[in-house]
Amino acid sequence: MLRSTALLHSGFTRRWGPVSSSFRSMSNGSWGESIPDEYVEEKEEEVGEWKGCTKKFLMPISVNSRGSEILNNPLYSKNTAFKGGERDRLRFRGLLPPRRVNMQIQKERVLEEMRAEESMIRKHVILEDVHDRNETLYHRILVDHMEEMAPIIYTPTVGQACNEFAMRYRRPRGMYFCEEDRGHMAAMMYNWPQRDVQVIVVTDGSRILGLGDLGANGMGIPIGKLSLYCAAGGIAPHRVMPVVIDVGTDNEALLKDKFYLGVQKPRMKGAPYYHLVDEFLQAARHRWPNVLIQFEDFSSNVAQKILNKYRDEFLCFNDDIQGTGATTLAGILGGLRAKGEKPTALGDQRILIAGAGSAGVGVAQVLMQAMMEHGRSEEEAKKCFFVADENGLLGTERLSELSAEHVIFVRDTDGSTNTSQL
Repeated sequence: MLRSTALLHSGFTRRWGPVSSSFRSMSNGSWGESIPDEYVEEKEEEVGEWKGCTKKFLMPISVNSRGSEILNNPLYSKNTAFKGGERDRLRFRGLLPPRRVNMQIQKERVLEEMRAEESMIRKHVILEDVHDRNETLYHRILVDHMEEMAPIIYTPTVGQACNEFAMRYRRPRGMYFCEEDRGHMAAMMYNWPQRDVQVIVVTDGSRILGLGDLGANGMGIPIGKLSLYCAAGGIAPHRVMPVVIDVGTDNEALLKDKFYLGVQKPRMKGAPYYHLVDEFLQAARHRWPNVLIQFEDFSSNVAQKILNKYRDEFLCFNDDIQGTGATTLAGILGGLRAKGEKPTALGDQRILIAGAGSAGVGVAQVLMQAMMEHGRSEEEAKKCFFVADENGLLGTERLSELSAEHVIFVRDTDGSTNTSQL
């Protein structure tokens, strides 16, 4: 049966920016009199069900749903903020309490509940509950209170949320791909209901923050990261997709946990692992040819290899390697500028990197490339770095245990000091 398309008001008030004098009145008088402010700047309504909203034209959202289907879809539901005309047009008059409570009041109610809690994880749970039932309200809260909400939806709270992911699991969000899905991933992509995905954040759960291998529990990272992208970057929530490539886990506690939701097998390694990752990437690009794929929290033994394989073929990047490196470089260049030094002075610095994971090595690679762009040779740039992990400085005596990315930064001396003495 054919169903007509329903139109929803987005729920967000969009404001025109300040009107320039050139728009109001051309200096040569060709536009005649200036346009009055009363016409150009339509104000928000101050009373009634439209309070805090505008009646000027906004691009409507088209949906092929009616009634409770809309109310139960977090992407489209505005809960009690639906106005009388919308309740009739979308066929759920009587399915909501009669009073229209707009987004501002709904937001104040959630904030009051969150601020009454002292525990950050309890605040996270409250906010994710909103995320699961009303994404319009969820992103309104993030946009208006980003500084307060960022540590709740992402670091540091997201670490605990990932550890407790299975116990707190309530509803599906994102997609999961595992060994059982080999040969089916191209078809699986069409199970995702949104047709215009622009950003995918994917993890294999092997190195979640500083917590290590959390397997499928790592889904909290793509969800949190994409929430930030939607709120701070302006990406529409229906154009993002969080993904976990579940290749098992080497976390003994998870292998024995009866509540764990992921594959309870030792982590897949070698060629089978890379073939699974490749099928996922090819399938994602097949359905969404222009999608940006962000690799998130892959362990250092695979992160660089995957990035090297696909960086010239796919629209992709690794946040831990490239994102962290670019941010660190910007900070150091800003520090040099504050000291009155030029970017060429970057190669004069002695840089100690504490931590030799994918983020630490990524930072070293980006800084070394910047030094070389400013005239240093590769050997001169390498001598500026001292990279250390939990076992100490990366030295030549440890070559047999290091990856190719680590070997670039090994040293045998620190000035006149042997690495064994450090």
